[in-house]
Amino acid sequence: MGSVWTGFFIFLIIAMTAGGGAGILYLLLAILVVIGSEWLFHRLRKAELLGRAIKVTPDSFPEIHAEIAELRRRLDYHRPIDVYILDEVDGKMEVTSMLGTRVLLIKGEFAAALQEDGPASLRFMLGNFIAWLKARHGRLALSVLILDYLKWLAFIDPWMLPYRRSATYTCDQFGYLCAEDLYASLGVLARLAVGREMGPRVSPTGVLEQAQQASRRPLSRYAELFQSEPHLVKRYANLVAFAGAVMPADQERFLAGLDEKGRRILRDLLIRSPHRQTPGSRPRPAAHPG
Repeated sequence: MGSVWTGFFIFLIIAMTAGGGAGILYLLLAILVVIGSEWLFHRLRKAELLGRAIKVTPDSFPEIHAEIAELRRRLDYHRPIDVYILDEVDGKMEVTSMLGTRVLLIKGEFAAALQEDGPASLRFMLGNFIAWLKARHGRLALSVLILDYLKWLAFIDPWMLPYRRSATYTCDQFGYLCAEDLYASLGVLARLAVGREMGPRVSPTGVLEQAQQASRRPLSRYAELFQSEPHLVKRYANLVAFAGAVMPADQERFLAGLDEKGRRILRDLLIRSPHRQTPGSRPRPAAHPG
């Protein structure tokens, strides 16, 4: 609830500056309407999920439940999470954290595919989302809804998008640390880009080349400014660079599997990477979210 009160005081100051007493009254009513409607929406949504989806429990999905319990222990996250498996989910997995409600939705087909690939793939995605909750990356969600209701979001959102993109990179890194397998982690990103059937056929060299182009071309960088997530090919390259900082042997194995063109592109990307880690250099500790 801390983010709720933070947002409240921010909006209160704005209202006092802009509209005096009438502005404060309008703001209070708007906040109450938004909080009340969101509270009711999420309670109704949980009730609906309980009836139409399958909740992950030790009895329904023992393997997934065990992985979640272990990852929560490793990431020191002990708040309750309701995890559901259902047929259709936007983006294959979806997490929400609002007004004390934390819900993780997983598309059944996607969950099955990750389990078939091995435990590391499943740990990467689950660790990614648990890290999102651990770092409280959704703490501004209610404030965003209030801003949207007040028609102010268009002025604020461009300043929030860089934070969201940075959060995606951070969660990818934590997912990799949970998986402890670079190839499995990159395989999940490839699957997210092209689907289950084509994911294993993706050429690393081709992805790295696209990441290089996306980083260099002004229009591509400009397009990314309006996205809440970074380009997926850049997430792929960032994970390879991060591996060099925390598990250099993983990066070396990945480098050894590339052709000469791929090695040249990767070295160029590593030089410009924020991790500044090139093959063979001393590893640096990973940054942790606040």
